[in-house]
Amino acid sequence: MKQFGEHGEIDRAVRCEDCGVRKLALFQPLSQEEISAAQSFRRAFRELKAGSSIFRQGSPNTEVYTLHSGWVYLYQNLADGGRQILRFVLPGDFFGFQADVGDGKRLHSARALTPVALCVFNRSDLLAMFKEHLELGVRLTWLTAYDEIVAYEHLASLGRRSAEERIAYLLLELFNRVRLREQDPQHVHTVRIPLTQELIADACGLTQVHVNRTMKSLQGKNILTFHSKKLHVPDPDRLAVMANHNHNFFVLKAML
Repeated sequence: MKQFGEHGEIDRAVRCEDCGVRKLALFQPLSQEEISAAQSFRRAFRELKAGSSIFRQGSPNTEVYTLHSGWVYLYQNLADGGRQILRFVLPGDFFGFQADVGDGKRLHSARALTPVALCVFNRSDLLAMFKEHLELGVRLTWLTAYDEIVAYEHLASLGRRSAEERIAYLLLELFNRVRLREQDPQHVHTVRIPLTQELIADACGLTQVHVNRTMKSLQGKNILTFHSKKLHVPDPDRLAVMANHNHNFFVLKAML
């Protein structure tokens, strides 16, 4: 095992055939033979400590990733020193792939929220792999379309939903995304979500004081409880009503 870098970055050999999150990821439709071929394109299996920077806004756009384990968040730094969280990345999610715009630099940053493991690919190699495996390109199109829907919903939240609706929607989205990874998601009502009120505030465009007050209100109405990074939702339909959203749309991700 080789260790390097200020954050304790580690590269080690992990077989794609043994990947526990492949059914959730870009490479789900490939046969075992194709998976072996795809592994030859992988640059590294990389482990990082919580808080490590994966890439920074303005850096060259050279790598793309599948998250194998842990949580990552994508964000933009603002001119006034603030931060807007754009997306939380969960195991199986593909991220870091963007169109060549402007000078080819990253438009946002990515940071490990928890200890993470990443499958790392050179961006140029991935494009070559899409040419060899057309089904990968089709699947990437579907995954990108899903992410676009989620991005539009977050835009609607920031622009039109109340503070209570914004927080309810964010927690509803994460609750559903986490429980869809369980074997019997419909009977899961408690999930682990490693968020702080600061992260919720930066994702919802609110102050921490506003988040604290709103979370207490949601808990007082018995819509949810959030303690020790465990989110309990006794009735997801009630949370969906509070978020002004049909939460069944998140099931689309599991069907892709």
